[in-house]
Amino acid sequence: MTAVAGRLAVGWRTGPLAVRSFRLLAGGQFTSTIGDFCYAVALPWLVLSAHGGAILLGTVLACYGVPRTVLIPVGGVLADKIGPRTLMLAADAARCVLVAGLALLAARHTASLAALGPIAALIGAGEGLFIPASFAIMPSLLDGERLAAGNALSTAAVQVGSLLGPALGGALVAATRASTAAFAVDAASFGVSALTLLLIPRRAVSGSMAAAAASGAGDAAGADGAGDAAGRSPARAACWRC
Repeated sequence: MTAVAGRLAVGWRTGPLAVRSFRLLAGGQFTSTIGDFCYAVALPWLVLSAHGGAILLGTVLACYGVPRTVLIPVGGVLADKIGPRTLMLAADAARCVLVAGLALLAARHTASLAALGPIAALIGAGEGLFIPASFAIMPSLLDGERLAAGNALSTAAVQVGSLLGPALGGALVAATRASTAAFAVDAASFGVSALTLLLIPRRAVSGSMAAAAASGAGDAAGADGAGDAAGRSPARAACWRC
């Protein structure tokens, strides 16, 4: 038992969890995943409890799924252009507001395609933009030795959240006989995730793969510039002699 505790302590001090920015990211994603699965329970209950029927539910789910799938490649491009942290932060903040709107609709027992469809589509769009950015941000937080372990821990956090989320969502719906509380938890989880991203520095963490790559690129550019200058000097001298 002592040996196991010792390994855990060493892993905490030297592994991905030793990096504050990674702890923030993993904690935010764990919280957000719990909220996502509360949403997965709350949305069908909202539609079906309002006698919306299977067709309405399927249409609303399609409104969520289509933009989510279509915008995943766009999310990859935007993550390269504006940075994964910025994109993730914007997506989480927008979804926090949108799911809070769903909580208001649930409180009013409103379940129509006109009300739910656009919100579901925008939430799906935010998810599609968020997914590639969540993978792209890892190298800016961890070095090469920690990256694999960091990916594993992040995946494990998401999997645990996917187990706890439906249980919490189901308990809230069963206790309140409504979707409002489950949607509120989801909105709050996006707020927590956005806050953790806000606390992560904009620049790549010192020692991370992205920081090392940027430093290497800067050194290479400096060497190229020096080489070009050295190559031009004789020509300038020859021209002066002429």
